[in-house]
Amino acid sequence: MRRALCLVIPLVALSAACAKEEGPLQVRGTGYQLASLEANQQAAVNKASLSAAFDPDPSLSLLVDPVYLPRSEGRLGGASVAPALIASMKERGTIRGTCQTPRDTTRTVPVCPAALPGYVVRFSEIFRIGTDSVEVYLAATRYRRAPKEPAEMLTFERIYQLAKVRGEWRVMKEARLPNRR
Repeated sequence: MRRALCLVIPLVALSAACAKEEGPLQVRGTGYQLASLEANQQAAVNKASLSAAFDPDPSLSLLVDPVYLPRSEGRLGGASVAPALIASMKERGTIRGTCQTPRDTTRTVPVCPAALPGYVVRFSEIFRIGTDSVEVYLAATRYRRAPKEPAEMLTFERIYQLAKVRGEWRVMKEARLPNRR
């Protein structure tokens, strides 16, 4: 009986895994639905995430990629970020502008026309994990300001879980993820 169970359990797991081939494997927001937040609340979540990722420094420029990170592995794909969200993040002083990072698999340092050095940040859509808690992924890539400017590839991705505390979004958990470029 025990031997039969040892054979059956892996087969059941394998068939269950094969039965769910409904598209690319989700690695961001797995098991969660999208949070339905207004643009100003999304901007507040993104700002709290950026505050956890970067020390406040007026000489650091943060530009947002106008395309969300995909739910699947890597950085190819993703929906467009709503212009209202980008405008709200600019209004709050969270970002200084936009710049799109390369989507191919080469490790190319993006070129962004900007007055100051900094990073292009790319967010995932925001996922609801509870009544007043959400999860968001943040990928950041250092950019160069001119095509010939020497620059070393510097990129990271983090996941943040936030909760609304006394009306403000606060980071409760943070994890660094391996590069998925």
